Amino acid sequence: MALANNVMAQSEIEAGRLVCPFNDVLVSKNAFYLVCHDSRAELGKIAAFRQWILAKAASEQEKFRFRYEQ
Repeated sequence: MALANNVMAQSEIEAGRLVCPFNDVLVSKNAFYLVCHDSRAELGKIAAFRQWILAKAASEQEKFRFRYEQ
């Protein structure tokens, strides 16, 4: 049994080691923030990381939405 964040548990669910016995899920109001000084936000490595993390988060969110909104 586990009570976990969907992103943290997703690989275990996909592998069949965990199952979600209910269709109901709790949506958390918690969030993560990427913070840097405005003058550095568009620097190569920072901008690349920002784009990567946003794409990864969107991908994980879409996998979760597809799995539980059917």
